[in-house]
Amino acid sequence: MNPATVRSLFNELSPNYDRFNRLFSLGMDIRWRKQLVSGIARQNPAKILDLACGSGEVAEMLKTALPKAQVVGLDFSRPLLTQAKGRGLHELTEADALKLPFAGESFDAVAISFGLRNFSDRSAGLREISRVLKKGAVLGLLEFSPPRMPWKIFWNLYLSHLMPLVAQLLARKGDSFRYLAQSIADFPSPSALNHELASAGLKLLFSRSLSARLVLLSVCVKA
Repeated sequence: MNPATVRSLFNELSPNYDRFNRLFSLGMDIRWRKQLVSGIARQNPAKILDLACGSGEVAEMLKTALPKAQVVGLDFSRPLLTQAKGRGLHELTEADALKLPFAGESFDAVAISFGLRNFSDRSAGLREISRVLKKGAVLGLLEFSPPRMPWKIFWNLYLSHLMPLVAQLLARKGDSFRYLAQSIADFPSPSALNHELASAGLKLLFSRSLSARLVLLSVCVKA
């Protein structure tokens, strides 16, 4: 799906964005995001970019965990950024994640939760993240991870059939969730992801599987 179509999809989903996150994760996404924030906060960064920030949940958590830190949110969806502003977040930028409007080595940390899979060019996006990170700075990445068999069968049924069906019944958004389900299914395995991160100059510090290996938290450092 081309970037303009993906942006339009998120604009359309924005009124129910947080509600859908709670519903389809059975409320677990809050705990996942807290794990991401904890992984970044332990590095005590002074300036953080919340990339693909959506409605600003992670940025708000980062501000709470690190009240002295400067937290900048960036997303390509203006309606979602409007919601983030409603959370009291003011340093917000509407831009393409593949062309970040920041100088090199601007940030001590970058956080990205469930956004990397929507990049039209994942390798280019990771290179941009590496570019804006200072040497020794960290990337905290939260993404869905394909589970092992036999759980993969049930996971694929949930993604491809149940989730779009519920979205269609609730808000006539079945097609949007079919795209989101496919983006999850197409995301690389942990080992393949680590290779992509390393190719962008991002060295894995640690990773943690969450919720029966359905979600992977990766914390990397810029070499």
